[in-house]
Amino acid sequence: KFAYGKSYRDIIRSIFEKNLEVPDFILFPEKTEEISSILKIAVENNIKIITRGGGSNVVGAFDQKPPAENVQENFAASVNNSSEISNEKKNQGLICSLNMERMNRSVEIDEVSHTATFETGIYGPQLENILGEKGFTLGHFPQSFEYSTLGGWLAMSSAGQESGLYGNIEDMVLWIKVVTPSGIIENIDFPRHACGTGLQNLFIGSEGTLGVITEAKVRIHKKPLKYIWKIALFKNFETGSDAVREIIQSGIHPSIMRLSNEKETMMFSLLKKSEKKGIQTFLEDFFKNRLKAKGYKEPCILMMRFAIRNSSDNKIAETAMDISKLKNGFPLPSAVAASWETSRFSLPYLRDALIKNNVLIDTFETITYWKNQINLYNKVHNSLNTKTDFFTKGGILLCHISHVYETGGSLYFTMMVKQEKGNELNQWLNLKQVVSDSIFENGGAISHHHGVGKDHQFWFNKQIKSGASKLFLAVKNHLDSENILNPGKLCNE
Repeated sequence: KFAYGKSYRDIIRSIFEKNLEVPDFILFPEKTEEISSILKIAVENNIKIITRGGGSNVVGAFDQKPPAENVQENFAASVNNSSEISNEKKNQGLICSLNMERMNRSVEIDEVSHTATFETGIYGPQLENILGEKGFTLGHFPQSFEYSTLGGWLAMSSAGQESGLYGNIEDMVLWIKVVTPSGIIENIDFPRHACGTGLQNLFIGSEGTLGVITEAKVRIHKKPLKYIWKIALFKNFETGSDAVREIIQSGIHPSIMRLSNEKETMMFSLLKKSEKKGIQTFLEDFFKNRLKAKGYKEPCILMMRFAIRNSSDNKIAETAMDISKLKNGFPLPSAVAASWETSRFSLPYLRDALIKNNVLIDTFETITYWKNQINLYNKVHNSLNTKTDFFTKGGILLCHISHVYETGGSLYFTMMVKQEKGNELNQWLNLKQVVSDSIFENGGAISHHHGVGKDHQFWFNKQIKSGASKLFLAVKNHLDSENILNPGKLCNE
């Protein structure tokens, strides 16, 4: 439970491996001062520290073991670059999992300034319940919301499903307290300042390699009066993508904006149809045939949720629909989004169940500039088609655009195919390498919001420039000269 995350490799290992490699011990600190003492002892005794929040990470953030042998040389190297961790464990030191879940207190809520300070082991639902009692929200709702923590969001540069309105985690944080082997660090605490470099940005996305984030002050917001959905159906993914870009570049920011490709749209349709019978099913079929006759042969659904805080927000939502109609978007009833909305945090449970029932299902996501959006989308599909047998074996590739900006948008893929019995891990490694190579070669970031971990480290080190890598390693050496914090993660020059 405390040794692995939720990556595909983590789950496969938990099913098939008899002798799982686990930390030598787990500590549950309750105060910042206790973490300082733990790091001091760790330095003195060469104990490696792996910080853990909710454990929901899907890119091998807690991984201490190289993947199976006889796999593609490059991808094996991406994890084996850090295989010295296993060697160090055998020859030099122990590994400690530092579990933060007991550091979950609310420190302060400033209702005048709209800020709140929490210890970082607090889980999403607890944080939102505390704020909700006073009429506020943080507005950060990743799919892992129920089983992820504030500290994990910060360490992995998390993006929530309502980032269109509230921003990503780096937009929310104002102040942090970090415990490093060289001491405690806090950035200057003001709403905004021009007093040197914002040190908090050094630790956001550092994945536990530079220090342990123990407290954070974040921006909070008054809860909206209500939410409304606006739904449109487009003839294809490219047309829908153009509409999404037009809407966001018009200065309109729905709290949720999600365009699904035709496969994901079909999946939603099948799920909804399974819940209905009789005349409702007949009417749905009639509706689909009518759309097909109008040229909607590859229908892609766009779901937008708007926070209504005042009367002008209703007008903004209508303007977004007007733009959709100009792009030949076919308006659909808002109830269409109800099924997705009620299940949006439960989908990870379905993923785990499918993996345990012989289905390879994994997600990967990226981001690129708008001018490259459809090209990258097509390249990933084509790479799977020409370099693997994914589609010939019945594989399905779902995709949606989410987390949109005026300059670009995130492509979030889900791939599903029958597992190859006895070859489950190598099958996944092959597919992971093909899609990651395609993203890297065609102008996409190796991660928009899942982070680097072990799974993306090989491509991250190809994307990061040498100067930036050297700077990171210099900071790492200054803060953690004995390399006890997540050794071998991120940069590995």
